[in-house]
Amino acid sequence: QHGIVTMSRSKSEMKYYGLHACEALFQNRAADIIRVYVTNERMKECGPLLKWCAKNKKAYHVVTDAELEKVSTSVHHEGVTILAKAPDVLDQKESERFITGCRGPVAVFYFDGVQNPHNIGSVARSAAHFSIPLIVGPKEKLPLPTPAMFRIAQGACEHVRFAALDNPKEFFTCARKEGFKVIATSSHKGVSLFTGKLPDKVVFVLGNEVEGVSKPILNEADSAGAIPGSGIVESLNVAVSASLLAGEFWRQHRASAP
Repeated sequence: QHGIVTMSRSKSEMKYYGLHACEALFQNRAADIIRVYVTNERMKECGPLLKWCAKNKKAYHVVTDAELEKVSTSVHHEGVTILAKAPDVLDQKESERFITGCRGPVAVFYFDGVQNPHNIGSVARSAAHFSIPLIVGPKEKLPLPTPAMFRIAQGACEHVRFAALDNPKEFFTCARKEGFKVIATSSHKGVSLFTGKLPDKVVFVLGNEVEGVSKPILNEADSAGAIPGSGIVESLNVAVSASLLAGEFWRQHRASAP
């Protein structure tokens, strides 16, 4: 079990717990830390964090395992919990400014109805591993980060931005102006991922596991890309598909980069 974070749409603070989540937070957003809770057993591993708290006048409390379970509201706290500012989710304009500033090669994931937090956490982990900086989706369907999402991501959400879009069509238009191609993914239709040449700027559209990519979004895509296989099963888990896409993009454009 690894790092988890709790949050709600109305709160600007949340509790991170789990060693990996807290380490990633400290390494990347130390200024957002408000308060730290740690057990005696974790004090050595959390030494740099606690020294930083003392130096920067941030409160930290040494607590028992049972006390930390109450603070974190989880048995998976792994001996450390941090109360910190919640990460921002980009809006439409911010997401468009983000991709305008991207220099290729770069890939972005678009979620078309993907909502399972375990899958999203796994996608974020793959995205961070392969340097995919942004995950976007329609505002009404893109879930905010959840405890399960951060646990599965193992700190990756500190390296990947999320954006909730009011108008996906406008986002795609903006992306095309910046040289991106929009590729809808499929298990059996379109150009094979392993034989086709991927553009150096791409938005990969990932559909949900029940219906796949929706028709309106398919109509917005420049092309379809298929992940070939035996055909024994209907489709791959969306997180597995995302990993294959990200890995192939890296192989084609980033693997030999200095």
